[in-house]
Amino acid sequence: MAEDFQAIRSAVDRLLLEQGVYSPVELLLAEGRLSFPDYEAWRCGQIATLEEQLSGNPARIRALLKQAGQYAEILGLRAERRDFLSWGNNAGRMLQVSTDAGFEDLCRTHYQRGGDEIQLDLFMDNSGNVLANGIVAALAARRAEKAARLVDQLLETDPSHPRLSKLDSLCNAMHKLSAPLADYGAELDYLEGYLAPLAAGELGAGARDFLAPFWRRLADALRGLPYTASMPTRHASYPLGRALDWSGVKAAVLNDAAWQAYPVMRLRLAEAAFHLGERSTALATWCRLCWDFPDKAAQAFAGGALPDKELRPDWERYCELEPASDREPEFDTPYFPAWLLLERTQTRDALAAEDAPQIHAPGRAYAALHELLAGGSALTEQTMTLRRELQQAHPGLFAIYMRSVVPAIR
Repeated sequence: MAEDFQAIRSAVDRLLLEQGVYSPVELLLAEGRLSFPDYEAWRCGQIATLEEQLSGNPARIRALLKQAGQYAEILGLRAERRDFLSWGNNAGRMLQVSTDAGFEDLCRTHYQRGGDEIQLDLFMDNSGNVLANGIVAALAARRAEKAARLVDQLLETDPSHPRLSKLDSLCNAMHKLSAPLADYGAELDYLEGYLAPLAAGELGAGARDFLAPFWRRLADALRGLPYTASMPTRHASYPLGRALDWSGVKAAVLNDAAWQAYPVMRLRLAEAAFHLGERSTALATWCRLCWDFPDKAAQAFAGGALPDKELRPDWERYCELEPASDREPEFDTPYFPAWLLLERTQTRDALAAEDAPQIHAPGRAYAALHELLAGGSALTEQTMTLRRELQQAHPGLFAIYMRSVVPAIR
């Protein structure tokens, strides 16, 4: 339980750092209990209650939110009840989180710093800034008509306002959503090089909600097209990932007949599976990448392509291992899955011994170690045979096994 509470504290701290406020619904999104497409559908009024879309044990979800609220109170944050309003030009309807009043209150209670924060100067807290803040809220809620109306008011009220031009550009960009996509490459360059950075700077946390339809528009233009290694962003899985539509990413990858031939596609599938709560599938996909494309796996892992907060430090510790002598092989990438068997018991469930490729030493090391760990403490002829196979495949891994596992099971 202490470890769980530490993880909750870290998650709340991240939200406070990124958004300046702790929102229970944002925590559910961050922890994979709620998918962003389901959240979108709820905010657009297509789903009656948010609770019906949550994944996982309801009691554990409530415990998660209660502990997060307790931690927010320990930090001295101010509790504030907030309502959720529907998105779109017909927005403004009150949304229901749950039919249970207690869970409803739990999700609506936000926490933010209060009491000692720096107050806006009276001269800065003018009508222009109020209008600018209204435009930001309207854009994040995808209320194009309201945003345009407020931009016109800001132009009349404060034509020299420093944010007017950028907010007007964001407002005008919303017209693209209803226009046909003529040039994918040009649209992607515009979105990544201009619109996304502009939205991040002006809308803050609201940029995610504002940009998702733009990413989905690009994905719609690519559906059914095969992946091409020379143009990795021209596959529907890429913009769907930017839209946080992990179910869509998974489907787009698996619908491509040649997906296993490309490391990028494997990484996208692993990331999608992880965010969907399919941790065994994600772990198995990362391990197979280490065997089949070791250089690409090492490059991706070192570059921060592992959303799994536990696997990242495992990889870093593995990279620090040194062979005992010059005669022993290095602890290189293909042996990482075998070493991981000793560190994470989930690995044994994710990949069976027969799943490992027997054509090379890393696969044989994995298979031998997997069977050793599954065989228990009995010192049989089979156990001795497997130990010899592991020692032949990688003496360093054999030494780690003998030091850390054998004494523990005697």
